[in-house]
Amino acid sequence: MRFASIRGAGFVRSVAIPFAAATLLCSLSACVTSRDTSQSGRGPSDNRQLASLERGVVEARPSRRDRGAIAPVNPVSTAVFKPGQWKAVLVSGSHASTAYDAAALDLGQRLRARGVVHVATALAGGGGDFDANRAGIRQAMEGPGDEQGACLFFATGHSNIDGFHLDADRSRRTLTPGELDRLLDKHCGDRPTVAIISGCDAGVFLDSRMRQPNRILIAASAKGRDSYGARMSDRYVNFDRCLIGAIDAGAATWREAFQRALPCVQERETWLGVRASEPQAYFGGAVADLAIPSAAPLTARTR
Repeated sequence: MRFASIRGAGFVRSVAIPFAAATLLCSLSACVTSRDTSQSGRGPSDNRQLASLERGVVEARPSRRDRGAIAPVNPVSTAVFKPGQWKAVLVSGSHASTAYDAAALDLGQRLRARGVVHVATALAGGGGDFDANRAGIRQAMEGPGDEQGACLFFATGHSNIDGFHLDADRSRRTLTPGELDRLLDKHCGDRPTVAIISGCDAGVFLDSRMRQPNRILIAASAKGRDSYGARMSDRYVNFDRCLIGAIDAGAATWREAFQRALPCVQERETWLGVRASEPQAYFGGAVADLAIPSAAPLTARTR
């Protein structure tokens, strides 16, 4: 996750522009990454537009695991599960910024306010229901049990091409896509499942192991792209701010929340003059229009 401070204001024009540019460059912290330095620096401003929805949304393709099986035809595509049927695990992976804890805590509070009873937080900064390490995440996912319903996993923090970084896990600090896939298999099974990863290179979690008909996968950035914190004064990093804002604004489904978040992310990145993060998503065929907890039932939409 990259951070950028707000441009200085109140200076005379001859000083303000070069000062703001220098401040922006100095305040961009490096993502936790193993790729070469040509990808990690700011480099020249990239003014290309954020990928269109058609590029940002990865179409469902059967992986080796479900190849040959016949998936049901959108059995819960417009289903509204009762809030009590959801279980949610919200993870803050890094204590480098309070924005990560804030997003996990605030999203949890919103879900509880909507009637979701089974909500567990694992926070790097402490004060959550569990520690933000592998053991704590496993306990958080085991806690509500594995009864029928729907499953939400949200993780925000630093990440790279190897996976999601867990500051509190002293032995192995990178949660890989394969590990998350196994966790979701064990604790969510074939239930409708939403997994949201907010960080740099988050698109690595949209690999073939993770793409299953019962899953929605939302990534704050494409593989090889950085995700930004924007202004240091913001309560959330950029993608979390936009996604939570879309939910607050009344998005009825996870697809709608993602689509609403895209222009919000693009607007801030254009303002910063940074390379587009290109958020991506995958919507499994069985959960294409899964409703956000307590969202109003879908009505017929114009085709």
